[in-house]
Amino acid sequence: MDSRNKALDAIRGYAIVTMVFSGSIAYGGVLPAYMYHAQSPPPKHEWVENLPGITWVDLVFPFFLFAMGAAIPMSMQKGMDWKKQLKRFGLLVFFAIFFEHSKYTNFSQLDSALTYLIALTGFLSLFLIMGTKKIMYQSIGLGLALLLVIFAPFDNQGHFELHRSDVIILVLANMALIGAVIYHYTRLHHVYRLLLLVPLYGLITGRFLDESWNQYIYEPYFADWLIEFNFLKYLFMVIPGIYAGEWLMKKTDWNQGVTSSISKIGQAWLCLGLVVWNIIALYNRWLMMNLFISLAVMLLILVWQIRFNKENQLDQRLLLAGCYLLICGLFFEAFEGGIKKDDATLSYFFVTGGMAFFLLFAFDQFSLLTKLLAPVGQNPLLAYVLPGIFLLPLIDLTGLGPWYDGLEQTAFQGILHGLVIVLPTALLAALATKYRIFWKS
Repeated sequence: MDSRNKALDAIRGYAIVTMVFSGSIAYGGVLPAYMYHAQSPPPKHEWVENLPGITWVDLVFPFFLFAMGAAIPMSMQKGMDWKKQLKRFGLLVFFAIFFEHSKYTNFSQLDSALTYLIALTGFLSLFLIMGTKKIMYQSIGLGLALLLVIFAPFDNQGHFELHRSDVIILVLANMALIGAVIYHYTRLHHVYRLLLLVPLYGLITGRFLDESWNQYIYEPYFADWLIEFNFLKYLFMVIPGIYAGEWLMKKTDWNQGVTSSISKIGQAWLCLGLVVWNIIALYNRWLMMNLFISLAVMLLILVWQIRFNKENQLDQRLLLAGCYLLICGLFFEAFEGGIKKDDATLSYFFVTGGMAFFLLFAFDQFSLLTKLLAPVGQNPLLAYVLPGIFLLPLIDLTGLGPWYDGLEQTAFQGILHGLVIVLPTALLAALATKYRIFWKS
């Protein structure tokens, strides 16, 4: 029997699909600002430090971190396997460094078929290392990767740099290891995780004060290519996810014999609507209106739960956690100059955490949507690398490069520019899942 939680896989799949789509749409002035990170508006897409607000793009990474946190208790039901965790960490660090160097866009200075060969060889190397279980194939993959590291011209100077890595994968490597350690030592003392967040936030905010010990800790050091203290802030997404994962494991015991007198689809639509409304309202800075409307909708969701679905402990905890975190996020919104992804504010962690709980509940009810997204979410590493080292070189290799690059004249073309990448990415990842080809760390 498949013990995976499909709603959790769907959240991960949604995060991957939207991550690829947001990185593939046309840049410049062809699409409105809400199609990009709120702090990197078009046409120049330069980071604006004091620009508050969020868009749907700003939710992608926190949702993925939340899903990763929820998967930690499920993967550690037999206890802590230090060898497995350290191996996973090392493999993900290698993945982050090698993938960043193998990206097709790194070789734009080369005017030959060597460009396609390097990127596709990089994909083949990772496929053999991550997607196969046989030592022989993994050894071949490592050998190909070593040849690329030695001979491939990774930049204009032909250098391989240890500090050059895919930051998203490097964050995931750090959070997977630190999250596993935290869960191991707090699995019997759940409140300790919450207590940990208080000094952690003090450490994070204190780094901006000149000559503070906090700032000293955040200074670069010899192994900052491996672990960065700045990544600790993402525990504010991973730790709520750990709680969600613990609750999901108790679903069968908690909900044994529970029946709902009224369909939960209505609740799910309210949760989804609440997420969408907050994105729109926080982006447009309708703060007062958003606070009252959000409180009213949350009250309706909880009354619905108490009136018609009170015996379902899992749903009750998910919804209460979502409401609590979103309320905290809205109350802290004015703090630190408004909600922002970078540098991430306290309201950003709370708001996105609350949204993640609401989506987890909603995806559990939307079976068709979950069925479509879950296969992609079960193969996130494969889906993540497909655009950069497989699809883009194939597009150029088949002669479609000029057509693809020209999709930036209208809004429709700008969206099509993203769909050309994201649709085959999702399809290939889902097919790999269907045939049990998983990229695992």
